[in-house]
Amino acid sequence: MINTNELTMLVDYSLCIGCEACTAVCKQIYNVSPNIYRTKINERSTGKYYSGISDGKMRKVFLKNACLHCKEASCVMACPTGACHKNEDGLVVIDERLCISCNYCAKNCPYNAISYDKENGKVEKCTLCAERIGEGLEPLCSTVCPTKAIRFGTRNEILDHARNRVKDLKKQGYVNANLYGDCQLGGQKVITILDEEPKAYGLPADPQIPIMLRVWNAAPMRPIALLTAGVIIGFNFLHSRKYGKKTEEVRKKHDKAPYCHVPPGQDEDDDLEAMDKKDK
Repeated sequence: MINTNELTMLVDYSLCIGCEACTAVCKQIYNVSPNIYRTKINERSTGKYYSGISDGKMRKVFLKNACLHCKEASCVMACPTGACHKNEDGLVVIDERLCISCNYCAKNCPYNAISYDKENGKVEKCTLCAERIGEGLEPLCSTVCPTKAIRFGTRNEILDHARNRVKDLKKQGYVNANLYGDCQLGGQKVITILDEEPKAYGLPADPQIPIMLRVWNAAPMRPIALLTAGVIIGFNFLHSRKYGKKTEEVRKKHDKAPYCHVPPGQDEDDDLEAMDKKDK
């Protein structure tokens, strides 16, 4: 029996033609908002222009922008409620019941693979079709890719195929061909074959978890600290609001009687009331 925790996706960008079949099927099945995507093909250009003239190496490459399901996931570390977490198969998923829409997961993703849907007030990201994997099925995108650029299988099978593919690409002249995701951030559930350096695809060559995020994630009292901070902020807000109103009341009284002298022991409100009666 296959251990679902070892299942891995491979995306071979040397075979991707940018048809967006993966984008379309994902949008259709998961019915996300019009401008929100769980997976999206982004087109990029490699090479350079010099005074409007190409260096001869200009060409298009395509990037499947979606969650790579990092082993060391910064989004999971940043989530204060545990809504963004890993399931039993090691996939990064989001529990909408716990999500407070703080958007920390999206802000801390090094791949910009998490979107916040303001219209529906929830976070959207690729789950690698976690429900389908649980049923013994492949992710939707790997079933519709016309060039077989997307594969799905056990990690050992995927890595063996990917390493051989990189060797073939180098023989074909793609000297910068490389494997991405096998070791980045502890190893990722989605491994990619690049025929250019990572920066050509807009990928960080050596992504790192920020030190402060590691410290925050390691804090044993994180939920209590978050709750305490919330209480303090709430108290300060109510305190400022209360005394802000009091200050405004006093200012109005003095505007009404700027030269009124209130003798010691005399109530200022009584004095102003007497002035009102005299005016009437």
